[in-house]
Amino acid sequence: MDWSGVVTLVTGGRGFLGGHVVAALRRRGAQPFAVGSAEADLTDRAATEALFARVRPQVVIHCAVQGGGIGWMREHPVESGRDNALINVHAMDAAWRAGARVFVGAGSACAYPRIPATIPFPESEVWDGRPEPTNDTYAQTKRLMMSLGEAYQQQHGMRCAFPMLANLYGPGDHIEPERAHVVAALMQRTLAAPEELWVWGTGRATREHMYVEDAADGVLRCAEAAADGVDVGAINVGTGVEVTVSELAHEIARACGYGGTIRFDTTKPDGQPRKCLDVSRMTTELGWTAPTSLADGLDQTVAWYRQVLAERGG
Repeated sequence: MDWSGVVTLVTGGRGFLGGHVVAALRRRGAQPFAVGSAEADLTDRAATEALFARVRPQVVIHCAVQGGGIGWMREHPVESGRDNALINVHAMDAAWRAGARVFVGAGSACAYPRIPATIPFPESEVWDGRPEPTNDTYAQTKRLMMSLGEAYQQQHGMRCAFPMLANLYGPGDHIEPERAHVVAALMQRTLAAPEELWVWGTGRATREHMYVEDAADGVLRCAEAAADGVDVGAINVGTGVEVTVSELAHEIARACGYGGTIRFDTTKPDGQPRKCLDVSRMTTELGWTAPTSLADGLDQTVAWYRQVLAERGG
């Protein structure tokens, strides 16, 4: 797809995923409009419509989100549900009203049932049960967005794609403890731990981790396929590699050069027992795979975080 000349709006374009999407678009020759909460409060319908009417995007990459790690989600079920529902509904409706032909809404693997019938998760089973309670309201907003997207595509012809992303990590992630995702939180605690590193949960829960630059490329591949007329809909975008929290903690320790003891705090929640995506549709229909291994991605993330610490005098 020739992105030059395509009016592209990236919501959440100053955030973690959105910032990398903007960078990937620029590498493709695009000149995207990157907007954050400073430009418009997407929980406000009028402000959202005014923004989209001003930009008149042809393609919308919707990355705006109110979120954080498992701790933040558990403590803020109202904000993670209410605010994201408003953000998603307003952005999609404003995109249609402004004449967008493609809408890509960044989804999440947390939309899957807590105990799925099949692992790795196939897209066909996303509706087959209630999501993990610690992020239920947030996960339901992703489901709402996907369902509403089907309706807009059917009724109004706006092509919609919803990449359901694995857990993201990499440069630019939240470094505030209450907002940090699992990799960033573990990495920070590892670098600060003198002799013992305490990790939430039993260590037996599994996750799939995706380097954020890969995720940005995968999101844009969804947009390109939708623009070409492919019925993308909700599609898994990840690595397909399942890793236990214990394995992740030891791999982060390696990347950080940590030689202390790793212990597990079983009084803290594991969250969803297992989480891994079936990426066969991504491979066959999009012709795309995530290129960065977990080891390489963690090495690059640790290097970025050490640079941030040095710049802050930490």
